[in-house]
Amino acid sequence: MVVSLIQLIAQTPDQPVQLEPAGMVMMGLSITIVCGLTTFCIFRIFRETSPEQHHHVPLDIDTHDRES
Repeated sequence: MVVSLIQLIAQTPDQPVQLEPAGMVMMGLSITIVCGLTTFCIFRIFRETSPEQHHHVPLDIDTHDRES
């Protein structure tokens, strides 16, 4: 099984594989979306001026577990 898989991977196609126009559009859209979301998230992280207002450590969370 492993040997046949290695032989299959090692085979080279007779003609180079070409991407169809629809595949190019799909690839371009997916790369654009991933890069855009990454840029957006990094921008949001670094432009935050006062993170202490939004981020809570476990001691700041009110769990309403007060001893009476």
